[in-house]
Amino acid sequence: MDDSKFFLTFGSIFAGIGSIFAVTGIMFGINTHSFVGTAVSTQGTVIDLKLHLSTDSKGRSSSFYYPVVKFAPNSGEPIIFESNAGSKPPAFTKGQQVEVLYDPQKPKSAMINSWFELWFLPAMFTGMGSLFVLIGGTVLVKSFPRLVNFK
Repeated sequence: MDDSKFFLTFGSIFAGIGSIFAVTGIMFGINTHSFVGTAVSTQGTVIDLKLHLSTDSKGRSSSFYYPVVKFAPNSGEPIIFESNAGSKPPAFTKGQQVEVLYDPQKPKSAMINSWFELWFLPAMFTGMGSLFVLIGGTVLVKSFPRLVNFK
């Protein structure tokens, strides 16, 4: 494979994968924005920190603490949920009061109102995807010197 075909393939793959990641991040962002716009806010209490252990393919282990929160929706029994976001060291302490956002129609799908829990995945996917598109697009533009005069 000559250099121009390699760069064309490399740029296309990088830009394609980046586009998928960026679109996924944008979709996560739209869903989060919609959730935040319709969610009800209330106070909750961190009642536990659940330790999750994992081991990668090379045998290295890692651990993260996920807060377990109890809150009372406007109607109904108290609800206990485990956050989708964990950290090490723990971002919260047992007994800590936190703001909880929940959908009144589905109160069990509650989330702690924090930037990390709400916006980290959309920001990461959109940012990484955009970076891949930028790198792939630059390689593609550089591989077409006759079409685009950017030498």
